[in-house]
This record gives sequence, structure tokens and C-alpha cells, in this order.
Amino acid sequence: MPAPPVSLPLPIAEPEGLLDVLLNISLTGVILFRPLLAADGETIRDLAYVRLNRAAQQLLQQPEQPTETFLTLYPNAQPTGVFAFYCAAFRSGRVERHQMLYQHDGLDGYFQLVAQRHSELLVVSFTDTNEHPRTAVEEALRVSQAHEQKMYESLKTERNLLHAILTQSPVAIGLFQGDDCTVAAANDQLCAMWGYAPAEVVGRPLLEGVPELRGQGFAELIRQVADTRTPFVGTEVAADVLQNGQVETRYFNFVYQPLYNADGTVLGIIDIVIDVTEQVLARQRVQELNEELASINEELRATNEEYLNANAALDHTQQALQLLNEELEARVTRRTQEAQVALREAEHQREQLQVQQSLLQQIMGQVPAAIATLNGPEHRYSFFNDQYRILSAGRAQIGLPVAQVLPEVVDQGFIDLLNGVFATGKAFTGTETAVLLHDPTTGQPEQRYIDFIYQPLFDAQHRVQGVLAFILDVTDRVLARQQVDTLQAEMLAAAQQRARERENLYQIFEQTPAVICVLRGSEHRFEYFNSAYQKLFPGRNMHGRTIAETQPEAVAQGFVELLDQVYQTGETFFGHAVPLSIEDLETQEIQTIYFNFTYQAYYEAGQTVGISVFAYDVTSQVLARQQRDAQQAELQRIFEQAPMAIAILRGAELRVELANSAVGDIWGRSPAEVVGRPYFEAMPETAGQGFEEILAGVLQTGEPFLITEAPVQLPRQQNREALTSYVNFVFQPLYNAQRQTTGIVAVGIEVTEQVLARQQVQELNNELQTTNKTLGQTNQRLARINTDLDTFVYTASHDLKAPIANLEGLLIALREQLPVEALQANLVPQLLEMMDGAVSRFQQTLVHLTDVSQLQPNEAGSELVDLPTLVEAVHLDLQPLLAAANTTFTADVDACTTVHFSAKNLRSILYNLLSNAVKYRAYDRPAMVHLRCQRKDEEVVLTVRDNGLGLAQAQQEQLFRMFRRLHSHVEGSGVGLYMVKKIVENAGGTITVESQPGVGTTFTVYLPG
Repeated sequence: MPAPPVSLPLPIAEPEGLLDVLLNISLTGVILFRPLLAADGETIRDLAYVRLNRAAQQLLQQPEQPTETFLTLYPNAQPTGVFAFYCAAFRSGRVERHQMLYQHDGLDGYFQLVAQRHSELLVVSFTDTNEHPRTAVEEALRVSQAHEQKMYESLKTERNLLHAILTQSPVAIGLFQGDDCTVAAANDQLCAMWGYAPAEVVGRPLLEGVPELRGQGFAELIRQVADTRTPFVGTEVAADVLQNGQVETRYFNFVYQPLYNADGTVLGIIDIVIDVTEQVLARQRVQELNEELASINEELRATNEEYLNANAALDHTQQALQLLNEELEARVTRRTQEAQVALREAEHQREQLQVQQSLLQQIMGQVPAAIATLNGPEHRYSFFNDQYRILSAGRAQIGLPVAQVLPEVVDQGFIDLLNGVFATGKAFTGTETAVLLHDPTTGQPEQRYIDFIYQPLFDAQHRVQGVLAFILDVTDRVLARQQVDTLQAEMLAAAQQRARERENLYQIFEQTPAVICVLRGSEHRFEYFNSAYQKLFPGRNMHGRTIAETQPEAVAQGFVELLDQVYQTGETFFGHAVPLSIEDLETQEIQTIYFNFTYQAYYEAGQTVGISVFAYDVTSQVLARQQRDAQQAELQRIFEQAPMAIAILRGAELRVELANSAVGDIWGRSPAEVVGRPYFEAMPETAGQGFEEILAGVLQTGEPFLITEAPVQLPRQQNREALTSYVNFVFQPLYNAQRQTTGIVAVGIEVTEQVLARQQVQELNNELQTTNKTLGQTNQRLARINTDLDTFVYTASHDLKAPIANLEGLLIALREQLPVEALQANLVPQLLEMMDGAVSRFQQTLVHLTDVSQLQPNEAGSELVDLPTLVEAVHLDLQPLLAAANTTFTADVDACTTVHFSAKNLRSILYNLLSNAVKYRAYDRPAMVHLRCQRKDEEVVLTVRDNGLGLAQAQQEQLFRMFRRLHSHVEGSGVGLYMVKKIVENAGGTITVESQPGVGTTFTVYLPG
């Protein structure tokens, strides 16, 4: 047949641009990679993009030549094996194929990959099967994987959010756990307040990580909150902390709040701290300025009587400044209390979710800051807390973008900041930033100041998916500082321009925080009032109107009646801490404010024409005084109920200033009998017992003195009879501001019962020692008796050997002398045989007695015994007996290759136990004997187990007695087990037996290791 025609390739030259055309029209994605090698020149660490064709650009949503590397864009390609497939294809140079489902890094589909190396490039062709119909199994798998991925992303987002809140919060936040107050978490702000890096304190007990806090009571407060579950609020608490390498005193407002787990147990203590050192120092500075201004006022009053009224106004201004400072302090306290209330409210809103979700929701609800999470480039709300809802005036809604909810912030640049954080992935921090927010109550923008952080939130591929907004409203702090600065400037200006104070009087009235108004006429019509007065009654038009018209509550509370009295009599009225209840016209809420005020008539042409009103808000002082009185009452109650005896002695004569009921019980007198009297006059029984020198020494040296279990003669309240008691007391000096000793505080307890109990125990110990001595003497006598008995047994066995030997010789001689007929007579052979057996048994008994007498404690020295070799030797000795009895013997001694013991005694123990196991076998079943050795703690345990006849409980109790035989069908002397027990006990060990008739017996020997 003719051969078929063959089509040969034609030598056609490659047209220019053919590669570009093929790549552009290819329906599959094509990627050209260039491998990036590690420092060793062989390992491929990443792949750089050389080119993507149009199909690859469309499938991957990437440009023609991405600037980022393969693993940068697709980090999950490494754990899923895609990167390893590419590396293998490049090294092999062959065409390699791979199929996989890839649902990471923004891709979701089944991909078919083909790769081959070309020169220094890797060519990859791939298709996405998303356009092809999927099976039901594939769809179910994709739905399941998508759900798992969504849950993973949600959990990771919440974890990132929790980390961002803890580490990037503009307020200091920490979490303490355990009795040693271990710092489980602390953000940078809190660590900066402590003066240490987070790595130096997190994970360590608080007082170890921050040793400067020792002795300042903070660890005790944390444990108290954990025990009582009651939050603790500290206001302007001084603390010595490390700052810039030196210990400084700083002032803090803080809250210790218990954090609960889902089951209600205390998970730890949250610490939220605000550094208020600047406010405290500013208030102290204002106080100094107040004192300077008071001096200036004195000069003005002395130099020019004409400015008396103005100086008085300035003096009122000074008081107002002080009141303002106290008001600022109250605001800080109120903010702290609001934070505490927020923490409590958030605690009730915890959801029963996973621990991380519960912890996240709790912390986000408890921090006194506005928090929101914004998703996507449009910054849509996915979460916000109550503080954020308040900040946005209730306008924030889940799913809406920020620009729609807060349109006023767009032109203020905040949306641009969010865009920048979303685009760059870098956080942005703003401090005391001004923002205008719409006030729905007034319809006008309201100026606020905020500290805020815009923190990017990343997905599993480390791509920005949203922004965390953490906002702290610091308007009060900024305005307070601005107000303090303004007031300081005003005071300086007033001092420099005291010559123009009369002309600037109304201006001062306008600028002072004091409440000032001028009422004219008997109907008390407003002629002037300053802005501070207007702030008390917002929204009320008072110009030209009367008090009764604008303030009906003032009429009901009697203030108009006071004004009438001053107007009619001309006598000035001074009010101190008088409450005024004012109704807010918008909210109808009633607010009670306390004032110090003056109603003073003013005259024209000698006639009363009006009344000037000067008032100062002293609400914070009144509330503080009420709180202080309550605290003092509580302190007094605690003092009275304290289980410790406490007394305070004042002056050189040691006059009893305070004494609680506990010290009265010790003294034998009620506190009423001793308070106000010198100590040794009230307690003459204690004189001459050394207390005069002790107390005088504490007063003179200023050093505390401790007495422990000191005997003292004290009266008892029942009959005032002096009895000996024992007390522990600390006498601590009390100092005045000049560090001079002014008295002594005595704190202690009565320990009479403990001392008497210990003395009784000591007496019992002495009796026990006497008893032990008697027992020792008895044991020595018993040892001598045992020695005598052993000597007797040895002597008796030795002395009886000769008579038995003679008797044996006589029997031999008798056999030789008797004629043959006599030896064959009836009963003669039997009698001779019985006599031989009796002599043999008696000789064997004498041998055993000799062996027993020689068994002395520690007679044989300990040596290193090869146990497997010794067992094998005993096995060989017993082999005829084992074969005759058809007994199976097994041994497991691998755990005890060597044993420290006397080789001779150990062989005797094994031989007796194993031979007895064979002798007393059960004849109705195959005999089995097993030997095992193991080590427990510091002992060697030998176990011999058989399936023989077994022993009843009564037989077990007689088993180890000398010459005691429990079975008569087997020959024996009844000495073997006795010798085993004595050898074991002489070596400091023990032997036990467990047995059941018809089942078998197990002997266990415990020897020192």
C-alpha cells in the first residue's frame, strides 16, 4: 500500500506582534511570572508579575503588570499549595496541571491551572469554572465554606476591634486578673502613666511590673472590688509613678469595675484612668492667683475708699473663681460617675455569646467613649455604642453612611480623613479637634471638641474593610482649660487696670462667673443681669420684666418675699447655701442649685430704688460637704465596728481622744468611762507594767513600737478583778503638719486564748516526750529479751545435735546386730523405718532452728544483684519440680534489672515463694506461676501469683508463724514462710498475701529501693 501523505511543518518566520495577538485573543487567563530568589540563589521566595493578558486581567481584576508580588496580592496561596505548585513547575520544566477551589483574597471559584517554565519565566494558563454549572454537592460545599469564612471573618474583625479598642483607646484602659492582680491587658496610655513599656508589665502581677505602686493601696482596692463586686471610683487620687526616669506625684480619676464572664463569675477588674494632674495643678495655680488678687484688693481698699464697691466685687469674683474650680472638679467627678453608670448599664446588656464577643461588647459598652465601626469606602455604620448615639444626637443608624447621617462634618474634613485611613490603611489620631455638630434642640450647630482615632479594620487578607472610630468628647476639658486661661487673663488684667475698674464694672460683671443682676422698683423689674444669671434661666426673656413674671418658682420658694423685705427695710440680706429649684422650660426637669447670695439695696437721692443681687453657685461645696459628712459618719461606724482594738491618745498626758468598743473590752471599761481622761488615770491598773516607758519612748522618738503576746494585768468588766491577759499591740505616733509627734494611735488584739492554748500544747508535748522516753526504755528491754531468746534457740539446737547423732548411730548398730530373721519379722522393718524418719525430721528441725537464730537485722550486706540472672538460677534449681508438677512458670523483671539487696537472702525469698506455689498447686487444673518485679516510688515490689489451692481468711492469719503447716498432704517444716517474713522485715520491707480458696494466692514483697 502506498504510504499516506505526511504534513511537514513549513519554515514560516514568526510574524512580528504574533505573541501580543495570541495573548489578547486567548479565552483563558495567561500570566508571565519571574521568580524572585532568596539569598541562597536557589529558594524561590516570591513571584513577580511580568504580564497578564486581557482574560487574566478580567478574571483577577488586576492591571496588565501589577507592581505588587504574587504572595503580597494572594497571601493565602502559600497555605493552600498554589505557590508550591508554581515553584515545582518552574523547577521541573515540564507541563504541570492543578485544580482547586480558591476562596481567599477576593477570589471565589474553581480554578484549573497549567504551568511550564520558559527560560527564566514561568508561563501560567488558567480558567475559572464559575461560568459552568455546578453540581448540588459543589453548591452545598461552597455555601458551607462561605458560611465558615464569614464566621471566621466576623470573629477576626471582632478580635481586631477588641485589640484596637484596648491598645488605641485615647483613654487609659487595663484589665487585672487573679489575687496577685496580674495585668492581663494594658494599652499604651496606661503603660505610659506607669512609666513602663507594655512588654514590661503585661502578664506580670501589678506590683512586680510597677513596683512604685507598692504601699499605695491600689492592689488592695482591686482585690476589694473583685471580692465585693462593687465598683470603686477614685477622684483626683495622688499616685507616685515613674515619669522620665524619676518618680513623680500625679493625680488621677479612675474607675475599678468588675468584669463578668457569661456565667456571672468575675473575669477580672477593668481599670479606666484619666490623668487630671493638669486640672489639679491649674486649680492650685488659680488658688495662688486668688491669694495674690486678695492682696491687691487689700491695697486698693487701703489706697482709695472710692473703689470699695469695686474691690468687693472683685472679692466676689475671686470666690466665684474658686467656686468655678470646684465646679470643674465636680464636673470631672460627674464625668467619672457617668462613666461608672455607663459601665453598669453596659454590664446588663451583655449577650450570651462566645467569650470574646461577650468581652468585646462589655468593654465597648463600658468605656466612656463614643465607638463606631464603619464598613466599606462609603463608611457605613455596622456598629455604634450608646455614647456614639448620644454624640450623633440619635441620628446614627446601622447601614447608613456617615456623610448622610452627619452631613455637617463633610465640609469640616472628617470624611476626607476617613477616606485617607481607608485608602492607606494607616490610623489617624486627632487631639482636642473642634467639630460643629447639629443640635436638634436649637436647630443650630454646636461647637464640640473631641479626641479621636480612626483605626483601619482589616479582613483575613489584610485588606482594609472598614474603619474603627474611637471618639472621646473632651469639650468640658477644653472649655474648662480655656475658661481657666481666660479667668487668669482677666485677673491679671484686673490687677493691671485697677484704676479703671469703676468704668469697667459692668464689663467685669459680664465676664465673672458670679450671678449678678440689678432689680429696680418695688416690683423688682430687671434693669441688668449678666450672662451667668441668664445661663440659670435659659430661654427666658427677662429684660424689663419682673421677677414674678419670669421666675414663678422664685415666688413659690419665698425669694420675692425676701426682696420685698430688703426693699422696705434697706437691710442687706445674706444667704448661705440656700437651695433654689429651677425648671428647664424645654425638658420640664427640675434642677436644685445651692447659692451664697447677697440682697443689697441701692439708693438714689437717699431713697431705695432697687436691689443688687450677687450670688455664687456653691452646689458642689454643699454636695461635697454632705458627702463628707456621710463619709465621716460611715468612717465612725466602721471605727466602732472594727474587730481590732483602736484607741487614740493625745498630748504628753496621753488623754484618750477616741476608743472603740473592742479596746473597751480589753481594758475592762466602756469607751464612755475613758474618753477625755488621761490614760493612766483611766487605767491605773496598767501603771508599773512598763507601758509608761513604751508610750513615752514613742512620743519622744517618733518611732512606732510593737509588743507581741505581752502579759498585762487588766480588769474585767464583770467584777473589775485584775487578771493576766496577753495582747498584741502597735503604738503608732501621730504627727501634725510640721512632723511633730502629737499623740499615739494604739491598734491591737487580745491573744490570751491563743497563748494559753499554746502553753497547753507545750505541756502536752512535754508529757509526750516523757512517754516516748518510757517507750524507748521498754523497747530496749524487749530487744535484750529477743537476743536472749535467739541465744537460747541457737544453744538448744546446737546441744541437741549430739544426742540425735548418737541415736542415729544406735539405730545403724541395731540393724547390723539383729539377725536376718529378726529383721524380717512382722512390724520390725516398719518400726525401724519410722524411727529413721523421726530422727531425720528432728535433725531437719534443728537445722531450721539454727537458720532462724542466725537471721539478724542487716546481717547480710547489701550488694548490686542482677535480678534476671538470679531468677534464671532459681528457675534452673526448680526445673525438676516444675517438670514433675507440669507447672508453667513466667517472669517479668525487665523493670528491675538490678536490685540493692543481699543476694543470698533474695535467693531464699524467691526460692521459698516459688517452690511453695508449685507444692500447693490445685490438681484439677494446669498449674501456673508468675513472677513480676516493678518499681514504685522508692521501693522494689516483687509479686508471686499462682492459681493453686488458695487460703481461707483464718489460714492467712496463721500463715507466717513458725512451724505452722496449713496443708498435710505435702511435706514441709512450717519454717520457710517464717524465714521469708523475717528476712524481709529485717531489711526494712514488708510482705503481704491475698488469697481465695479455689482461685489462687498472690504474695507481694516490698523491699527498699
